[in-house]
Amino acid sequence: MKRSYRYTRGAMAAQHARGAAGLALTAGPLALLHPAPAVALALGAGAALFLVYCARSVLRHLTRIELDEAGVAARGPFGAAIRWEELRSVRLDYYAMQRDRSGGWMQLVLRGARRSISIDSGIIGFADIALTAAREAARRGRALDERTQAHLVALGIRLDAAADAAP
Repeated sequence: MKRSYRYTRGAMAAQHARGAAGLALTAGPLALLHPAPAVALALGAGAALFLVYCARSVLRHLTRIELDEAGVAARGPFGAAIRWEELRSVRLDYYAMQRDRSGGWMQLVLRGARRSISIDSGIIGFADIALTAAREAARRGRALDERTQAHLVALGIRLDAAADAAP
């Protein structure tokens, strides 16, 4: 059975807004004023970074993740597919926004023989995707590092339950 997941509109709108604000604050003064060369260089570098951020945000918005019995696929621009038998590693990282480790996001990276797929926690059904990846890794004897195991537990995924649930 094929399952399809997309990033939430709210998460995408927030990313688009951050990118647009960053571009306005860097490219705006560069276009409207005649700053000193050093300032122009700094603003230009910032604008380039925000442009890359905006492009990645648009690509993520246009991408959907599909899971089925055969594997996982990122459908959209620059998509990729990994068959479960080609799965080499599963890594789940947490990126905190504040010193107390709150307000962050998770990123799941699935690596295959030739490709990798990166999925962040802004997608609807992130825990389901992580569970399926952990289950498939366990089925194929792929070890998960301690950080990935701890982050799975934080998502409410018990590794022994994920392994036991594998057919």
